[in-house]
Amino acid sequence: MELLANKVALITGASRGIGKAIAEAFVEHGACVLIGDITPEIFVVGDALYQTANGRARAVRLDVTSAEQAQAAVDAAVREFGCLDVLVNNAGIHRPHPFLEFPLAEMELVFRVNFYGSFLCGQAAARQMVKQGNGGCIINMSSASGKKPDEGGSAYNSSKSAIISLTRIEALELGKYQIRANAILPGATDTEMLRDVFTQVPGLKQLLEERTPLGKMAAPRDQANAAVFLASDLASHITGEQLVVSGGEFMET
Repeated sequence: MELLANKVALITGASRGIGKAIAEAFVEHGACVLIGDITPEIFVVGDALYQTANGRARAVRLDVTSAEQAQAAVDAAVREFGCLDVLVNNAGIHRPHPFLEFPLAEMELVFRVNFYGSFLCGQAAARQMVKQGNGGCIINMSSASGKKPDEGGSAYNSSKSAIISLTRIEALELGKYQIRANAILPGATDTEMLRDVFTQVPGLKQLLEERTPLGKMAAPRDQANAAVFLASDLASHITGEQLVVSGGEFMET
């Protein structure tokens, strides 16, 4: 069953990890996708998707910290596929440092990518959706770390908390246009970003697996499946919510 047939999606940070998995899942479910990232690898991923999706995929270089590039990506999606129905704000970075030694430049960088990137792309996409008049869907990738403290997470955790708040504001203000906004909060997920953290924090991987009731980390596809659901009509009356995908690692009370 194709849950996203006839939908057009823009996915940021899609050259690897969760973003790439979301793009693959979306085309499998019938969507047309424009994928963007700041790295050249995005065009390799785009070419592969183009082949498997029979032309329903394109790639663009996208620096989400640039309002001009965010708007250009939205315009490209409309130019290539006729409209924009779904935005997935997935681009993100992590720069762990102890609080007392956290460099301001690193704090600013994380917020520019994680939070301001989500804001700028969300604003550009929402304006297009309002113009179209058919509603739409914004999915912001936050993190379970946005709801709890982690050592060295002054920037990352704080930026992910801010994304949760931004999602609620989007849901509140855009609901009258039938635009839904929800956040996915991944727990520990087997991505390149987390593997980099494991190299810096010995024993962390084992600790995460031990405290997860399902006994394992999520695969990127687990997060992608959540995005497919939220982008589909199955979630047509869900907005302003946070979907935690953590295998039980993080249970909010």
